[in-house]
Amino acid sequence: MSFKSIGQSLKNHWLSHNIEINAGVSKAALDSFEAKYSVKLPADLRDYFLWVNGMPAGVVDEALIRFWALEEVKPLSEGAPDYSNPQYIKKPESVFLLADYSLWAHAYAIHLVSAPIESNKVFVIGGEYPIPLFNSFSELVDSYLTDKDLLLP
Repeated sequence: MSFKSIGQSLKNHWLSHNIEINAGVSKAALDSFEAKYSVKLPADLRDYFLWVNGMPAGVVDEALIRFWALEEVKPLSEGAPDYSNPQYIKKPESVFLLADYSLWAHAYAIHLVSAPIESNKVFVIGGEYPIPLFNSFSELVDSYLTDKDLLLP
């Protein structure tokens, strides 16, 4: 990706495609989310939420993908309890839903923990088993902006 931030790149992409977006959140809102869930958001995800806070409810892009607002981001146990068991995915309490495809035909979720880690894996949730897609939110966004087919299981 060029020198643009992840958040700036997504915001510019959506605006150029006339997709309605939410204004970014404050650092205090990010800190509050981290405190509520005892997690540390990776720098790329923090950057995204500072630039743009997802899409409003009911808004999707041309590929039927919707990135969620920070207040909608939840651990599996809150957002999709049927998928929040260790038989489905390891450490489900640390997997947070953040986007969906085609009105929840499946969802995208990221692994978050209490300290910064090298890889915040992104998964597809909703099928018979979770599918690991990317090693970071940045990789998800890069694929989203260049080849959305990589996002579909």
